[in-house]
Amino acid sequence: MRYTKIKMEFKGYEDRFYRVVAIKGNPDLFKLCVYLLTAVGSTFEHCFLINLSDASFVMAHFMEQPMHGYKHLMNYYLDDLVEQFQVEYDTGDGWYFDCEVLGKPIEINSSKDIILLEGKGQGIREDNIFTLWEYLDGKIDNDFDKEIPEEGIYKPWNCDIKKYSDFDLPLNIEKINRTLNAEAKRIYLDLKEQELEYIKTENINTDDYYNYREKLYWDKLERLFQKSVKQK
Repeated sequence: MRYTKIKMEFKGYEDRFYRVVAIKGNPDLFKLCVYLLTAVGSTFEHCFLINLSDASFVMAHFMEQPMHGYKHLMNYYLDDLVEQFQVEYDTGDGWYFDCEVLGKPIEINSSKDIILLEGKGQGIREDNIFTLWEYLDGKIDNDFDKEIPEEGIYKPWNCDIKKYSDFDLPLNIEKINRTLNAEAKRIYLDLKEQELEYIKTENINTDDYYNYREKLYWDKLERLFQKSVKQK
């Protein structure tokens, strides 16, 4: 099967928190986001998107009040992306991951949608990015195992650690790959169902924002033209 190798790295901390994965085929960008974020331990309590320099591929929620360049994640595919892009999770909180397609697609004898090849860092600490920044910046001692609420230092609720340096424990790649693919598929199917239901119930227009606005403009001109024809 054809796979694309992608490196996903926590912005600002080279080689401290990253994943290299192989993604099968040409998934839509909604699926790609879910798979990549599953690989870094997201629990999907928050929204996610893909950023390019001139566009953002977003969830339906963002299309309610779209900005120029917004495109819906389900309308585009991995092959539509450039070599470098950014995945953002929990918008505004700072979970930015710089991603790079590593070379041309390769052939792997597997049926899995995602395979973890290498990585460092235990994963996303939901609602706890400040503590991770403090640790990665060397402001928390490796052996420290307490919390300091008044300074915003907390242990993460979504993963079990004894001390903060557990973040740097080596990943068991083989063990992770036993469950990663099934977990990513399960999460994707659940989130896809939620996304499609949201689009339906809220009547969300998922056309590219500028294309949609352009359509409204030409539709308005057409109505004015037809009205003028009738008046004649």
